[in-house]
Amino acid sequence: MKRKEKEHLKADPFVHFFEKTLAFYKHHRQRIFMGAGAVILVAVILLAVFLFQNLSSTGENKVYAEAFRIQTATDMSVDQKIAKLRDMKFKNGISAAGRLFLAALLYEKGDLAKAEAVLAAMPKSRVALVNDEKHTLTAQVLAAGGKTAEAEAVLDRMLTDKKTAMAKELILLQLARMRIKNQRNEEAAAALKRILSEYPDTPSANEAQNLLSTLEGAASR
Repeated sequence: MKRKEKEHLKADPFVHFFEKTLAFYKHHRQRIFMGAGAVILVAVILLAVFLFQNLSSTGENKVYAEAFRIQTATDMSVDQKIAKLRDMKFKNGISAAGRLFLAALLYEKGDLAKAEAVLAAMPKSRVALVNDEKHTLTAQVLAAGGKTAEAEAVLDRMLTDKKTAMAKELILLQLARMRIKNQRNEEAAAALKRILSEYPDTPSANEAQNLLSTLEGAASR
């Protein structure tokens, strides 16, 4: 990193925020690789986007930082977090992730209809990964509501779309877990084998191997 860039980071008022979010990632790292909850997964994946955005204290970054603070607060109930996020005004850059935090909290609370409505009303973001997170979270919400075919169609479109910014192995892993839950083990195994073949040197490959071994062990009994 160049000297001027280092000096900029030291002077940036968000350096404390970066340290907090990186600590958050380290604390939840095991849950992420073992199949994190929707809120944790959204927060951590979007952290990567935030860290490589413009590091100056722009309005959008401030809004995102506040939404992240609310989402990770330990002294607030889920309902309090939802209420505060509903009161915030998000734009179409990185701060659009706040809508994802809101939808993820509603999803984990079990308010699937409200979560789906938030995602459906969410406009397209200028940040590609935010849009991809919207699609994967939509798939989770649809699957939880019994709309499995619709959920898989969302993920299939992401896999074939050349503009998808999210790592394809993460999408395949989500698709495989969805199929396992619906006892479609052969189709799940196909998705897991694709991860091992096409993305062997990724954390997702380790998880895919574990899931595949479990499926093969169950089939042999």
